[in-house]
Amino acid sequence: MNRGQNISKDLQMILDGLLMGGCLALGHYLRSGPLGSERFGNIPSFSHSFWIIALVIPLSPLLLDLHGYYTHPLSQRYESLLAKIAKSGFWLVLFLGVTAIFGRLEVPSRSVLILFLVLAPLTLLARVYFTRGILIRSYKKGSLGERSIIVGSGERIGMFLEGLTEWERLELQIAETYDLKKTDASAVRKAIRQHSAGRVIFVSPESAANSDLPASCESEGLDVWISAPDFHNIHSIPEFEQVGRNRVLAFRRSTSDFWYFFLKRGLDILGATFGIIVLLIPSLAIAFAIRVTSPGPVIFKQVRSGKRGKRFTILKFRSMVANAPDLHAQLSRHNEMEGPVFKIDRDPRVTPLGEYLRRTSLDEIPQLLNVLKGEMSIVGPRPLPDYETEMIEKSTHRRRLSVKPGLTCLWQIRGRNSIRSFEDWVNLDLEYIEHASLLLDFWIMIQTVPAVLFRRGAK
Repeated sequence: MNRGQNISKDLQMILDGLLMGGCLALGHYLRSGPLGSERFGNIPSFSHSFWIIALVIPLSPLLLDLHGYYTHPLSQRYESLLAKIAKSGFWLVLFLGVTAIFGRLEVPSRSVLILFLVLAPLTLLARVYFTRGILIRSYKKGSLGERSIIVGSGERIGMFLEGLTEWERLELQIAETYDLKKTDASAVRKAIRQHSAGRVIFVSPESAANSDLPASCESEGLDVWISAPDFHNIHSIPEFEQVGRNRVLAFRRSTSDFWYFFLKRGLDILGATFGIIVLLIPSLAIAFAIRVTSPGPVIFKQVRSGKRGKRFTILKFRSMVANAPDLHAQLSRHNEMEGPVFKIDRDPRVTPLGEYLRRTSLDEIPQLLNVLKGEMSIVGPRPLPDYETEMIEKSTHRRRLSVKPGLTCLWQIRGRNSIRSFEDWVNLDLEYIEHASLLLDFWIMIQTVPAVLFRRGAK
């Protein structure tokens, strides 16, 4: 992004912040007007909302920017923008709520906030609509952005251009393309200066004909882009890392966002602590019932594979006979799950009480201790026994080990034991990993409640 585009983005963020403040003021005006006062009663004056507007104006554009709202301003679809507005709105309301509770600040009217949440998305989308018109005219006039020169082989140039949308072509302002098989490097340098280009895109960086051209363009103060469609068949988005004096190219398939992991761990601790306190008495009752209905320990312990395959001991209320592990080999030929995972509907090792515990997922309660210890998370792929993990050979299947395992995930709310293919199970885990976010975690936790209560997919 060049200087002109940075300025454009900054102006949009400032404007959006002011518009959000205006939406809050308009919401207060509509609520405190004659119609609102007559129906719902009077509310405090707008001066009581100054602390809210002082947070809304700077936080709104910052949250939108964190969710990628301002990237590719011409090519983003309106439904994508609306989704990003919704995510930003969730965090804004959460932040306002926490500030109000811990700061003991007054929220003059919840109806004003509701009106704000209705007006804000409409205003932001309207701003985008009008801004796009201005940006398109500016790009066409050449008053915004930098001209681009594309350098490489004719075939690679064609492939690169085919991958661009109409709006991306407009943003890049492609002045000319040069095939190094037909044009030498000195002619390209001369053409770059003639076109007053500020950006050179190399789509064939391995070509011997342009070996020193990228470095000379950079030293001249130009933006140098190098196309990397794949690197040894790795398709993740790369990042540069500095390791001592070495600069390395890092490819990550899972999120590395510090705040996501920090907040997720905080929610795990709070959720596990709350769950242990609330379920303490039911847990004591379950423990007593297990003790009197079948011989053996109350808690079943098993070594399972956690993040990166790290072993840990999972805790469950025992739902099988005490010697269940010894009987596993005899029952392996009855496995009903495709792949390395062992599952059968009517496992003869399960006790009558254990069958009920499994159907209601009450046998999983002790795993809240695993969550509290940091071995598991509330939301994440279910951990498999260590011996089953060792049988997983497909690299894409082992990717489920790239995140911390959890109590519940998409598998639990989309079929559970009715899913008979390990491939389908893994695909659900990978879908979660690809789209991991706190909002998705909340959604899965909410969906888990009816899935457990109504025993969807439980057998």
